[in-house]
Amino acid sequence: MQLPETLSSVAVIATVVLSSIFLLYVFLKKNQNNRLPPSPPSLPIIGHLHHLGPLIHQSFHHLSARYGPLIHLRLGSVPVVVASTPELARDFLKTNELAFSSRKHSLAIDHITYGVAFAFAPYGPYWKFIKKMSTAELLGNQNLGHFLPIRTKEVHELLQTLTEKAKQRESVNLTEEVLKLANNVICQMMMSIRCSGTNSEADEAKNLVREVTKIFGEFNVSDFIWFCKNIDLQGFKKRYQDTHRRYDALLEKIIFEREEKRRKEGKTEDGDKGKDFLDMLLDVLEDDKAEIKITRDHIKALILDFFTAATDTTAITLDWMLVELISNPKVLQIAREEIDHVVGNERLVQESDTH
Repeated sequence: MQLPETLSSVAVIATVVLSSIFLLYVFLKKNQNNRLPPSPPSLPIIGHLHHLGPLIHQSFHHLSARYGPLIHLRLGSVPVVVASTPELARDFLKTNELAFSSRKHSLAIDHITYGVAFAFAPYGPYWKFIKKMSTAELLGNQNLGHFLPIRTKEVHELLQTLTEKAKQRESVNLTEEVLKLANNVICQMMMSIRCSGTNSEADEAKNLVREVTKIFGEFNVSDFIWFCKNIDLQGFKKRYQDTHRRYDALLEKIIFEREEKRRKEGKTEDGDKGKDFLDMLLDVLEDDKAEIKITRDHIKALILDFFTAATDTTAITLDWMLVELISNPKVLQIAREEIDHVVGNERLVQESDTH
């Protein structure tokens, strides 16, 4: 019978083919790795995730101390290059900023921001248009001047709160108070409503922004292990879908109310006072000749972009500034002397004092 000999030949051929494929894979993998920065040992499926602790920046520091300032990591199925020196960071973020300007999306970010977030948009016409509009109009001198009374009022309220707490010898959660200050200023610049102490709608906006910021910063295994993409192992998908639903309902209500007001009272012209970011975006939405066509989803995503970008960063920066001043009494004394020299003891510091 010829069958055993035939099977034997097939087995030999299959072994040769599989061995060739394996050797080719090893060769290509070796060449590919030679073009990548140094890398610590990895594990199947999870890659280098086991090297990362709760404080990611410290984990990166320990790895860079051992493997060099530029290292390659594989976080699950996501390849990452970590730069750990100011010079390398400048090369990535400034010298070659266009090549590295795009940012990886997570499942939560894509869903909550309608897939059109400005913060995660690739460099192109849409990104350039929104940047131009935000810097020239929202953050232009005329608009910043219009919102000066709002900033002054919110700062004075913060100082009043601190003064009252000091008189009563009560402790102050400064992080919370500064975060409230930033939220109130940004909320009024965005939509002309105050996010604290006004109504349930404003408080809901503040709480939703905090939830979104927290979700964006949490680890979701589905973002890193490819075969878990459609498996909600942590109940994460349910959370961000619920947050998105509530945010969408709230913003739809705010946008609808503003559209009704514009229909009754007319649009706010460029030279008029009181033009917030929502008005600017609605102008673009209603302009058939606009440079870039946007939808209601773009408006909702952009408002969320600015909220999440401006509130936490402002509060954290002020927090650490105060920590550094308290930790360095000599520097704090110099700052006090400069304020006394420029401002005196008869009034509070004004924005104009910093110019």
